[in-house]
Amino acid sequence: LGEGERLALPLSLVARLEEVEARSIERAGGHEVVQYRGELLPRVHLSQFFGTAAPQNDPLQVVVYTESGASVGVVVDQIVDIVEERVTMQRNASRPGLLGSAVIQGRVTDLVDLGSIVRSTDPTFLDGRAEAA
Repeated sequence: LGEGERLALPLSLVARLEEVEARSIERAGGHEVVQYRGELLPRVHLSQFFGTAAPQNDPLQVVVYTESGASVGVVVDQIVDIVEERVTMQRNASRPGLLGSAVIQGRVTDLVDLGSIVRSTDPTFLDGRAEAA
C-alpha cells in the first residue's frame, strides 16, 4: 500500500486473485462494480480506505473476498507474494481497518481487517446473503 507500507490478508478470506481491466469498471447503486462470473462484483479500494494514492495499474490487482456467499473485489496496489506462515501479532492496531502488525517474511507487515473495511465501505454488503447461504 503506497511507498514502504506492507499489508497482509489472511489466505482463508481470499477466494481468488484477479486482474481487472480498468475499462471494465461500471457503476451500480453508487458503487464501482465489475461484471464477474455472471454477477456484479462491488469493488473496494484499499488505497481510498487508508487515504493513500490510488494505484495506476492497468490491469488492476484485485483480491476477491467472500463471506457468507457475498463477494467483493478488493483493489490493491500490488500482490507481492502468497505465503503460508504462522503469524504472531506483535503490535495491536492503531488505526481502523487493521488488526495489528507482525513480522512476515522478515518484514514488518500490517494485518488487514478486511471484514470491517468492506462493511464500512458498504454497510449493505451482507444484506440478504447470510440467509441465502
